[in-house]
Amino acid sequence: MTLEERFNKAATYLQTLASKLNSNELLKFYALYKQATVGPCNIPKPNWYQMQSRQKWEAWNNLNNMSHDDAMDNYIQELSKINPSWEEDVKSESCGWVAISRLINTEEEVHDVDKTFLDWVKEGHEQKVQELLDKEPKLVSVMDTEGLLPIHWAADRGHISIIEYLIKTGANVNSQDGDGQTPLHYAASCGHLDVVIYLLSIGAQLIEDNDGATPKDIAAENIIAYLQDVK
Repeated sequence: MTLEERFNKAATYLQTLASKLNSNELLKFYALYKQATVGPCNIPKPNWYQMQSRQKWEAWNNLNNMSHDDAMDNYIQELSKINPSWEEDVKSESCGWVAISRLINTEEEVHDVDKTFLDWVKEGHEQKVQELLDKEPKLVSVMDTEGLLPIHWAADRGHISIIEYLIKTGANVNSQDGDGQTPLHYAASCGHLDVVIYLLSIGAQLIEDNDGATPKDIAAENIIAYLQDVK
């Protein structure tokens, strides 16, 4: 297996651990990922009030001119420190679930004027989401290129108030994305207990995804006990 192939497997595997990593660890992996895939930091420094974007920029910028290969190698080494057996886990992994949340994601910052309805949902901007839905209720059913509906993104990010508004506007609590995963899959995987409780209270079911995994199968540690007796 080439270095790049190992790196790609490591990057995919790491996303399943995102909920267990602290912010410093996530920043380190984020920076190494950007260095490996893009190269030295090539974006302007964010404004002082854009705290998360600024932290990500600084972590990436601090790698200076580290080569792609060194960045990939360091990424793999850092993952091996966290879980020395990660490559064996990848070989035996059957679920196929990949979390999409947390700081590790590689989405670039979008200016307000260019933001779509889904961008506002991801950010948890209640006022903007309600404003756009009131004008165009059909937005609740708009699926993105990854096969996710707004309710999937809201569940993934833990935005319970937005989920409530999406439901009131007609969203299906058991909607399945392109991989057969429901909002409950996302909330359970990301450890959003309040969202899990709410979704179950309005009829969310333990539906199997395309790989045969239910939300209970991929739930974060703090969710497992709660789902134990759910049928």
